[in-house]
Amino acid sequence: MRIRIIGIVIFVSLFLVVAGLFYVQVVKGPHYQRLSSQNRIRLLTIESPRGRIFDRNGELLVDNRISFDVAVIPQELKDRERVFKKLSKSLNIPKEELGKALKNNFVTPFQPTKIVFDIGKEKAIMIEEERLDLPGVIIETRPQRHYVNKNIGSHIVGYLGQINSRELTRLKSYGYAMNDLIGRAGIEKFFNNYLRGRHGGMQIEVNNRGYQVGILGIKEPVKGKDIYLTVDIRLQEFVEKIFENARGGACVMDPRDGQILCLVSSPAFDPNLFVSSKNPAGITKLLTSDRYPMLNRLIQCEYPPGSVFKIVTTSAALDKKKITPNTTLSCDGSYSLGGKSFRCWKKKGHGQQTIREAIKNSCNVFFYQIARMAGADNIALYAERYGFGYPTGIDLPDEKSGLVPNKKWKLLKKREPWYEGETLNYAIGQGFLLVNTMQILRMTSVVANGGYLVKPYLVKKIEDVNISDVEKRPVEISETTLNILRDGLIKVVNDEGGTGRRAAVEGLTIAGKTGTAQTSTSKTHAWFTGFAPADNSKAALVVFLEYGGKGGLGASKTASRIFQKMRDLGYL
Repeated sequence: MRIRIIGIVIFVSLFLVVAGLFYVQVVKGPHYQRLSSQNRIRLLTIESPRGRIFDRNGELLVDNRISFDVAVIPQELKDRERVFKKLSKSLNIPKEELGKALKNNFVTPFQPTKIVFDIGKEKAIMIEEERLDLPGVIIETRPQRHYVNKNIGSHIVGYLGQINSRELTRLKSYGYAMNDLIGRAGIEKFFNNYLRGRHGGMQIEVNNRGYQVGILGIKEPVKGKDIYLTVDIRLQEFVEKIFENARGGACVMDPRDGQILCLVSSPAFDPNLFVSSKNPAGITKLLTSDRYPMLNRLIQCEYPPGSVFKIVTTSAALDKKKITPNTTLSCDGSYSLGGKSFRCWKKKGHGQQTIREAIKNSCNVFFYQIARMAGADNIALYAERYGFGYPTGIDLPDEKSGLVPNKKWKLLKKREPWYEGETLNYAIGQGFLLVNTMQILRMTSVVANGGYLVKPYLVKKIEDVNISDVEKRPVEISETTLNILRDGLIKVVNDEGGTGRRAAVEGLTIAGKTGTAQTSTSKTHAWFTGFAPADNSKAALVVFLEYGGKGGLGASKTASRIFQKMRDLGYL
């Protein structure tokens, strides 16, 4: 009986083994075969070079250079201790750091693991010459972004950074992979999809231990598309040098179609820092600086415009027929309202002023009076007609809209009524009003080109395809008003006593407006905006000096130097 029971147990056990083998090999066989095949074939990425960036004359601004990286193939690294000791001596890097890099970057035994980046050509040749003594060590090359002019034009071209996990989740279906570089600012960010290209790859076969046994195929990478800007790097470099020790910015635009000839924000930064792992302290210093060099002050910051905004106040008062071209108002140095005195910048006053003279002298008291006649809501209406309160649409990321306040806005946001004193501040570009610097340039271009808003743009071509985005929108401002504004702005620069006399260039008729904007500190922002030639404008300009004093001083002098350079380059 006992033998019979043992026999049954053995039979049942054998039956279960056979049944299990049948299930695994026959029923689930195709499934496991598919898993084995998938585990046998691996794909290694081959990075694609990004597209290059050129200026309007074909001058190379952003390129790709070859980076020489030290990598090890773990499956071939037989004597790690000896190899790392030799590498440490050759590269002057602690042996412990090499081991740590291998541990942190390891993926599979067959896949090259980078342990030192961008060692330079000379060291790469030295390592190659010692290959026989360094089994498992290879030199890999990859395209690395190179910003030819370093900090010159940094806020235009932008910089790159590694993709993060959140971005990878969102963009993986578009071909992005871990450790990919993507644009973080400027043209690099705005046109990232054109610049990035498509990675290639190598399909390899591995054995059950993960070791490479063969190469099945190679797909070559596709380079990104080249981009051509409207910027002239000669003018850009000249203006950058003017702003070398200042905070602020300047921009030159063709008011006829919106193409940008130079765009400077200062302080600037060197984008090369972000594509190299050699200087993390330099990156930290940039990101924590109290001068905020990473900010593009022309589009990402909002400021009170000061007296350059008097162009808007003039337009509202004239077009709404609250004053005529011949209206004369008196300035004795101050204006009283509700028991409070609102002062003119000239203590003794300007006396009797017409609108043209008031623009020339930037007479606050004159503009206080016409602002009350026009009303706050009409000033807001004309501010919006000039493009304030909305992004200009320039082909750069993260542009601020600014703020155009009116009575309804204050009631909703502040839960307070609008006071007449706020209208007086509004007239001279103070109070709640905030603008970005490009909006000021766009406003100036309306007067320069005879009455239409243009959209500023920086990119002219992608490869051989012209994508110049010329957009012109007529502005509801009368020709009479524009002519009066032009007359007044010419006086600002060319008449004796004009607030913008320092912007003058001999032999060139320039029209312009100065601005001195009060801030929450005792310091003031300085503005100058203008265009030339005044009767047939080919260039509009804005200069902004953060905490730069009076607009009629440093800002106007800077404008003069830029206009002179433009004439030297043949633009005027």
